[in-house]
Amino acid sequence: MSMVPEDLAVWRRQQDAGNANPWSEALRLLADDEQPPALDTSYLTAEDLANPDIAANVRAIAQTAALITWVAQDEDEGQAFGYWRGPNDLPLTAAAIVRFDTEGQFHLLRGTNLSEALSDEYGQWADDGYPGLVAQCRSQGVTISTDDPDELPEPAVSPTPAEHHEARYRDLLAGS
Repeated sequence: MSMVPEDLAVWRRQQDAGNANPWSEALRLLADDEQPPALDTSYLTAEDLANPDIAANVRAIAQTAALITWVAQDEDEGQAFGYWRGPNDLPLTAAAIVRFDTEGQFHLLRGTNLSEALSDEYGQWADDGYPGLVAQCRSQGVTISTDDPDELPEPAVSPTPAEHHEARYRDLLAGS
């Protein structure tokens, strides 16, 4: 794996030491090159996979997921988080954070690093909200760029994972 972002290294050390992360007891950091359970398609039947629409979508998801370095899985919500390297194979330190949900959709998250994106994502449910998660991150020496989640930058990448997935899906359905 290319250079590990500083905040990810902090949280991996914390997890390895048996300590909780700030966001959720259900959030587990993945080992290098570990694929998140969210990508598992073993539940699909041969009949499902015989459907050209389903087969194209499964392949498009796999091809899009291959351009993401996966780093976390929410075991309760079934969501996975990673770095969108995209077709240009961006280094992790420059890659946007992406969430893959249980509906098979890719979502770019706001923020300049994994910690900001997860604090924004989980802040709506946390007892102390986004500010409490930010305080926990900062207490571990992790840089958070803003105290206001509305000021977190939107990632500016092209294509987005959702756009890439959609393009691959259409190409596969068309037979190319």
